[in-house]
Amino acid sequence: MINYRSILILFTGLLLNACNPEMGRLPLESDVGCLRKELSSPDHPSFHMAANFCQKTKNHILQPLNLKNAPDLQKKAEKAGIAYCS
Repeated sequence: MINYRSILILFTGLLLNACNPEMGRLPLESDVGCLRKELSSPDHPSFHMAANFCQKTKNHILQPLNLKNAPDLQKKAEKAGIAYCS
C-alpha cells in the first residue's frame, strides 16, 4: 500500500530544495542580472569570480558577457580583463 504522507513529504522537500539560492545560474537570466546577483552574495566577493560563474559557454568556448546598459559592470570587466560586449 502506498503511503501518501511519505510521498507528500518527499515531494515537498524536493520543491523546497529547488528554491535553493545556490542552485546556479537560471536559464533565462541575463548576464547583467546574474552578475548583480552574484556580486551581492557572499559566495562570489570578487568581480572575477562572479564573472566566471556567469559566463556562458558555446561549444566549450567562453562567450563574452553581454553588459549592455551596465556601464558600471563594463568598467569592472575592463579592469578585470574579462571579455564583454556592449
